[in-house]
Amino acid sequence: MNAAVLNPAARAGHGQIAQVGLARRIKAFFVARQVERRTFDELDMTSDRELADLGLSRHDVARLARLAGRQAAEKYLAA
Repeated sequence: MNAAVLNPAARAGHGQIAQVGLARRIKAFFVARQVERRTFDELDMTSDRELADLGLSRHDVARLARLAGRQAAEKYLAA
């Protein structure tokens, strides 16, 4: 039996599409990490008073940084 019948990804062109998709997901991961790190660093430098003025606490910094990274990755993948 033909390998293309057993494995649809083995058909012409499907492997290249999967590779491009994987490359975009890897790039999105690094975009997310960069945005997450930058957001965390900026929020971490603010004082507790400034965070309170924004309605945030020190506890919210890591969660907001992860959220910013996730949104950046989704935006990158949607483009």
